[in-house]
Amino acid sequence: MNDQKIQITAEPQSRPDQCLFRFDRTLYSGTFYTSDSEWSQEWAPFAAAVFAAEGIKGLRIRNSELLVTLCEKPDDWRDMARAVGSSARDFLDEGGEIIKNGAFEAQMGDDLIRQKAQDVVDTKLNPGLAGHGGFVEIVDSDGKDLYLNMGGGCQGCSSASATMNQGVEVAIRDSVPEVGRIIDATNHAIGANPYM
Repeated sequence: MNDQKIQITAEPQSRPDQCLFRFDRTLYSGTFYTSDSEWSQEWAPFAAAVFAAEGIKGLRIRNSELLVTLCEKPDDWRDMARAVGSSARDFLDEGGEIIKNGAFEAQMGDDLIRQKAQDVVDTKLNPGLAGHGGFVEIVDSDGKDLYLNMGGGCQGCSSASATMNQGVEVAIRDSVPEVGRIIDATNHAIGANPYM
């Protein structure tokens, strides 16, 4: 058990059904997504603990962040944020394993498709986009369909549509042909520092 109190901040996102939780420690080095609470019981104990808060559609764990997507938009995130924060803190205080070895290989169905696409984003796309000060991230999925945000220099860039359609989508489809639609969910109008 850890004697130091775990610090967590909750940041509701522009999408009203999502909230980003930032932790004062690394949860997992890399990016991991699951929408399967039963699968999580065996392979992703931290996610299983967070799924105890009812109404969660999916969880993305990335480094020191946890992005929670709900099944429905809440009237007020505060109650849900407290429930998620409490479940996460209790689990971390006990010192359990966040994600078990073999979890990636054990994923199935739509979560496996999203995880394969995430690998393309992390290893092929973002290293190249970083040269322009940009990045892309998967912010949601619905079955085999993926919703992506472009950020940094890509958000609001005049070449964003070409980058999404001819770069991002092609790279994902080449590696993960079973993916469904790829939807640009970016609000390009608020891009603060577009590359072009």
